[in-house]
Amino acid sequence: MTSHAEGGLRVTAVSLGKGEVAWKIDFPPICRRDPRLKGEWKSLEEALGVLKRVSERDAVDATTADLADQRCPEITWGSDR
Repeated sequence: MTSHAEGGLRVTAVSLGKGEVAWKIDFPPICRRDPRLKGEWKSLEEALGVLKRVSERDAVDATTADLADQRCPEITWGSDR
């Protein structure tokens, strides 16, 4: 896991111990941190859905954006802006 999402916003796994994992949004070093993107989500789909609703596609890491399009095709980028 990188400390910063150099290519844009990125979803990363966070170990909760005992084999449990949560998902969080990793921000680039210089980025306006939207409070809706802070926190952790229990499922990858939930984290990607929040990211997709709150962000524009060009602000998100390309690999993460492609994954969000695959896992959450029904959600439009930036629909909650």
